[in-house]
Amino acid sequence: MNQSASLEQAMEADERFIDFRHVVRTIVKRKWIIAAVVVAGVTLAVVYTLRQEKIYEAAASVVINPQAPQVFGAEVQEVVQLGAGGLLGNAEYYNTQIEIIVGYDLAKETISRHGLANHSVLVPPDVAEGKGAAERLDFAARTLQDALTAAMVEESRIVQVRVRHPDPALARDLANKHVDTYMARNLASRSQDTGAAARILSSELDGAEKRVRESEEKLYAFKRDNQILSVSLEDKLAQLAADLGRYSTALSDARIKRIDVANLRRQAQAAMASDVLESPIFALVGNSSAEALKGLYVQEKQEFVDRAEELGPRNPEYAAQKKKVDELYAALQREARLALREVEQRHAMAIASEKEFEAEVARLTTQSFELGPKIMEYNRLKRQGQADEDNYKLVIGRLKTSELTRGNDLNNIAWHEHARTPAEPVHPRIALNIALAGLLSLALGLLAAFGIEYMDRTIKTAEDVEPILGAPVLGLIPMVSEAPSGTGPEIVRDRDLYVFQHPSSRAAECCRAIRTNILFSGADRELRVLTITSPNPKEGKTTSVIYLGTTMAQSGQRVLLVDTDMRKPRLHQSMRISRERGLSNLIVGNASFEEAIASTGVPNLDVLPCGPTPPNPAELLLTQRFQQLIAELRGRYERIILDSPPLLAVADAAVLGRLSDGVIMIAKSHETNRDDVARAGRQLRDVQAPLVGVVINSLDLSSRTYGYAGYAYAYGEPTASAKAEA
Repeated sequence: MNQSASLEQAMEADERFIDFRHVVRTIVKRKWIIAAVVVAGVTLAVVYTLRQEKIYEAAASVVINPQAPQVFGAEVQEVVQLGAGGLLGNAEYYNTQIEIIVGYDLAKETISRHGLANHSVLVPPDVAEGKGAAERLDFAARTLQDALTAAMVEESRIVQVRVRHPDPALARDLANKHVDTYMARNLASRSQDTGAAARILSSELDGAEKRVRESEEKLYAFKRDNQILSVSLEDKLAQLAADLGRYSTALSDARIKRIDVANLRRQAQAAMASDVLESPIFALVGNSSAEALKGLYVQEKQEFVDRAEELGPRNPEYAAQKKKVDELYAALQREARLALREVEQRHAMAIASEKEFEAEVARLTTQSFELGPKIMEYNRLKRQGQADEDNYKLVIGRLKTSELTRGNDLNNIAWHEHARTPAEPVHPRIALNIALAGLLSLALGLLAAFGIEYMDRTIKTAEDVEPILGAPVLGLIPMVSEAPSGTGPEIVRDRDLYVFQHPSSRAAECCRAIRTNILFSGADRELRVLTITSPNPKEGKTTSVIYLGTTMAQSGQRVLLVDTDMRKPRLHQSMRISRERGLSNLIVGNASFEEAIASTGVPNLDVLPCGPTPPNPAELLLTQRFQQLIAELRGRYERIILDSPPLLAVADAAVLGRLSDGVIMIAKSHETNRDDVARAGRQLRDVQAPLVGVVINSLDLSSRTYGYAGYAYAYGEPTASAKAEA
């Protein structure tokens, strides 16, 4: 099963592989079919071309610039823009112009402008009969439109306008007149568009001027109502912002100062609760005179204490000193109260100052908020006025430009080449048609040749057989052209004995080569019993048996040819022996070897005919007696060749192949089908019959189609062994 699968894969791979030698051989083989198709195709093309009406083509060309000449310089931009200026915009512009050129309206304008509606060629009399002027104009315009083509010349600004017509002079005139019409229409369209633009701009200018006046009046009224005629709102807002910044800073400073004074006041009030001599109030307010008074009081007090010990309370000096000390103490208390009042006044002043700064900051903030909407309204009015003024300047500028360009009659389209009378027709092109017909016919011829070759599934070369069977080709038996042709008994006998009668012939040398290849195939196994078969009848199987038996006998081997085809035996006819006694008699046991085996005129070559035809040939071949006969014949002969029935017709060949040492399949050139060979090979593999190889029969060695000329040359002269055998 693995061998079968690998062989089938090899067959598929071989079918996918392109053999270029096979392609060449197919072309050479089918050359007359290809030539016939090419000749027929070219002939039809010539006849068809000569019967076609000749069409002439006239071409006129113009240069189309995206812009008209700049008469007033680059500063003056035209009101009517033609091209967009960019690559994509110019491409759209040129495509638009081409569509205008080939359009119906321009064709109709050309016919009408040049009075061609009554032209007898454009409007034949049979067409013009019974039609009005409008209908004739429409017919002529459509005729011209059908004949028109226009295209850009690559990488240029040139547009070619082509007109095709059977009349070459009319084709020339139509091309030139159509271009004239296009140029005149383009110039008129530019002038008309510029005038229309000027009218639109004049109407727009009045409205733009009115809007400018209204914007100026609104802006003036707003300034007057808000008293900002001399100072702008921006300056006023800046001044408010500066004042607000200063007062905000002052407010922060006043708040800090008020907090500091409040802290000082609380400390001073707390200090008043203690004795004035021990109170820190004078240090808090920084009263240096009070500190001096306090020092004086301490000094006088000490002096009073000293005198009191000396003088006593009744002494006048004592009383005077005591009074002095009391007065100093009272003075210190007064100074403490004055210091406290000073701190409270400073606190009250800090509170008042903070409130004033707060009020001023609030006032400035309110004014700033009130000024914001006014600024927004002012800016809106200012922007509107500026926009109206810009629009007014734009309109008046474009109006002046339109007035300047209106008088410019220079066209952006200029002649490049006028159409000339064409000398050669563009249709039909005889050389081109013949060339195309030749190519197409050649393709069809090749297609037909390869189609026929593909449909021909017969065996032609060794390459057709080996991939299918996975077995080698042992050799080729050429077609014997010298042998008589026909089906008569004598003719068949002479053809079968051709190798024996002509040992120096090319066929005999080929058979000896097959014999040698069989010997090499049996180098590692004994091939004494060989079964010769073929897929179908009439493929040269019996003739090949006789040829191979003759060459083997001529080499000195004792060879026996056994006719095992009990349905249609032929071996006895070629050898002119009787079939009354033969293989069937030996199997059933009513004859001996001496009675059944007959000698031939070929030395060392004997024949065992089939004998009487039995009703059950396949069953006889399956008997034990047949196997014993083969074993006994092995002892009598060195080579036994079994002439078996076709493989695909009956099962006898498969049975014989299973009992023999090797099977050789005969394939007739150009007759045996590849599929039949494949089926025959599978049938042998199914019974495990040893396939030695294939012999291709009836091959035409004189044909160079498949490369057999070299093979014929190689076997053209007999070898020394062939002469010795002869």
